[in-house]
Amino acid sequence: RFLLLPLLPRASGRRMSKAVRDFLYAQKVQAPVEIYSEWLNVGHVDEFLTFVPAYDRKGFRLLLASPNACYKLFKEKQGQGHGEATQLVGKEAGKGIPRRSIDEILADELLKNDNKHVQRCIDWNRDLLKQELGLNEQDIIDIPQLFIMKGSRADALFPDMVNMLVLGRHLGIPKPFGPLVGGQCCLEERVRALLEPLGLTCTFIDDYFSYHVLSGDVHCGTNVRRKPFAFKWWHMVP
Repeated sequence: RFLLLPLLPRASGRRMSKAVRDFLYAQKVQAPVEIYSEWLNVGHVDEFLTFVPAYDRKGFRLLLASPNACYKLFKEKQGQGHGEATQLVGKEAGKGIPRRSIDEILADELLKNDNKHVQRCIDWNRDLLKQELGLNEQDIIDIPQLFIMKGSRADALFPDMVNMLVLGRHLGIPKPFGPLVGGQCCLEERVRALLEPLGLTCTFIDDYFSYHVLSGDVHCGTNVRRKPFAFKWWHMVP
């Protein structure tokens, strides 16, 4: 099904052409689902959701960016004595990169309030997609991610892992440069634990300066040429 941005009254640059919108609705086979993304600075749905293949259940999982999952992970690492572990290790100094420890992130009340707002927005879409796509909680995986508000809209605080490239069972995931625990990025480690049991291969790609600082990530800068269905799908009737 098509996932569309809602046609809300605001700047024309953020609104889908009425002709395109009418064309998509005219296909009839499956009605488009209108996703709420106005809370994002860029406003693209791939900033907080994606789908990956799975052999069981419906044949896929919905991945959602989750501030709650990120805070839970960081609190877990803090409780294990890793509160001083710092994010963005390995990025060049002197470029205004905000390197902060787990302790500092968890103590930042403004950031926490930003992410409470973001989580509410994502949860609204979660409930909508569960209803429209017939999903339950077992069909959804929460990917740890934090955002930061810039005015009334949000950007990813670190490379946005759901903004990934899906190549069958191979995933090209933005490298988050999370806090290092035992020499390993705790964010990468958690995402591998969530996705690799599904038979997926996770490759983390450094897109920090090429895309992330320009308000994008891997999915924003790539595309895939898909193999079409063998049957004539356009002959289907609703």
